[in-house]
Amino acid sequence: MACTTGTLAPTQRWPGRAFAVGVLWALCAGYGAAQAVPAASAQAASFGWSGPADAMAAAALGPLRGAAEVGIWQGGQASYGTARQRVPEAPAQALFEVGSISKVFTGLLLAQAVERGDMALDDTLGGLLHGTPALAAPLPAPVAAITLRQLVTHTSCLPRLPADFRRGSDAANPYLGYDRARLWQSLANTRLAQSPPCPGVYSNLGFAVLGELLAQRYGKPWAGLVHERITGPLGMHDTVQLLGDKAPRLATPHDGEAAVSVSVWEFDAFAGAGALRSTAADMLVFSRALLAGAQGPLGPAAERLFTPLADHDGGQIGYAIMLRERDGLRTWLHGGGTGGFRSVWLLAPDRGEAVIALVANAQAAQQDVMAPLLAQRYPVPPGQPATDAAALAPYEGVYRASPAVALSLAMVDGQLQLRPTGGVFEPLQVLGPDAFTQPASGRQLRFERDKEGRPAVLNYTRFGARLMAQRVQEPVLGLAPPQSTEELAPYLGRYRLRGGSVLDVQATGGRLHVRLGSQPRFTVYPVPGQQDRFAYDAVRAELEFERYRSGEARAVVLHQKGHFRAPRLEP
Repeated sequence: MACTTGTLAPTQRWPGRAFAVGVLWALCAGYGAAQAVPAASAQAASFGWSGPADAMAAAALGPLRGAAEVGIWQGGQASYGTARQRVPEAPAQALFEVGSISKVFTGLLLAQAVERGDMALDDTLGGLLHGTPALAAPLPAPVAAITLRQLVTHTSCLPRLPADFRRGSDAANPYLGYDRARLWQSLANTRLAQSPPCPGVYSNLGFAVLGELLAQRYGKPWAGLVHERITGPLGMHDTVQLLGDKAPRLATPHDGEAAVSVSVWEFDAFAGAGALRSTAADMLVFSRALLAGAQGPLGPAAERLFTPLADHDGGQIGYAIMLRERDGLRTWLHGGGTGGFRSVWLLAPDRGEAVIALVANAQAAQQDVMAPLLAQRYPVPPGQPATDAAALAPYEGVYRASPAVALSLAMVDGQLQLRPTGGVFEPLQVLGPDAFTQPASGRQLRFERDKEGRPAVLNYTRFGARLMAQRVQEPVLGLAPPQSTEELAPYLGRYRLRGGSVLDVQATGGRLHVRLGSQPRFTVYPVPGQQDRFAYDAVRAELEFERYRSGEARAVVLHQKGHFRAPRLEP
């Protein structure tokens, strides 16, 4: 549904891969019912995009099978784009699962409740759930102390998912079986490593709890609140949790190139974390209502939604929505991902612009939409080629900003290059002493040196986000060239861990990509000098494959705070 940080340990996991930004969709006149989408011929100029909207949709889908649609609101006009590859033509105004963009709707419901005085950000779980019949056991003191502010900003210290999430779950539809009774019981069973608040760690569990607290406060389901207070008043008739008679309009979900579609995802207690489906037109209705602020149809709660409440991922976070700013230029964003969909949503309040991209393929590269738009919005100066090997060698190494985020620098093809977690090496340019730039990606780097004069701290900025990374003694991964299809073929397949979780190993672009259960798919890289061993850089974990004499893999061992063997499942 969103955010890509976290551990791989089979006891805790998250829905879908993270999307660095949210998806936006164009609207029609007024804030009422969305009108028919016109032919996608208008030029898209939002966030500096200069091509037709169809080109943005094609970039969002890339070479993948499936459907993509984008919507752009700029200069008081909407433009739309569509892309289709190797699938039947999707219906007009197709619906897509928007995943974790649903969290913004949950955040807005809370903002409305705070605005009314019905709830307060400092209300605690202990106070809100005291005497609740559904709570069969008392909450541990640190859990009881969690506030609504901490839930809506991912600072609650709650894990990404409950410890029992995988028990009896269906990997193809992982949230369907998790009901309210289990949710409240999981809270009673949760043991936190520390009392809140914690540094921001993305938590679907936190938003499931928040959604159910709102439902409990007002005596109606989360989806009912969304309809009553947001989508109904705005005329967003295609933004729903349950498809009903809209099911034929849902774009067919995919995961990679498989011709067989993957399952749509249904939600019970986790609805507030990722249950909504929507269209381009509806999402731009929502966008325009938010851009109108306190004077718009959503009133003061729309302005409250964007109030900075905590730090998150190098920027700030309001009521669930990510906030980025550089030189006074603000961007609001969120993203989403489910088993067969990805979404990206961007708002530029200073220009009154919005962009939404919806893709019916779980392997869509959200960066293909986000990076060009934000690079135009937050340009960085060019430098000089970084080719002096002797002068640049001291910068080589791994700099870690968090357990899930690392930046690797190495001399590649005669240039100093940077690879962020999960990315590829790209050349840097020298901007000045201990300063580097990467204009195409919007990255800037500035190093601090230790007492011995060695680069020790990396200050990294991109698109209004800032990170500080410490140099660590870890191998630089990803230096080996991409492997051939024949080299990777023996590893491909599905492997089952004890307890039922499945490791799905696929290959794209000469790299292995691995997904555990319903969590995001991560790239793994060959460990230098160790055959059949691959390492993650998004988490501290490695995979070691066991082979038959024929060369095919028979099992894989996950090395992460222990050793977990997973035999290969036969086709």
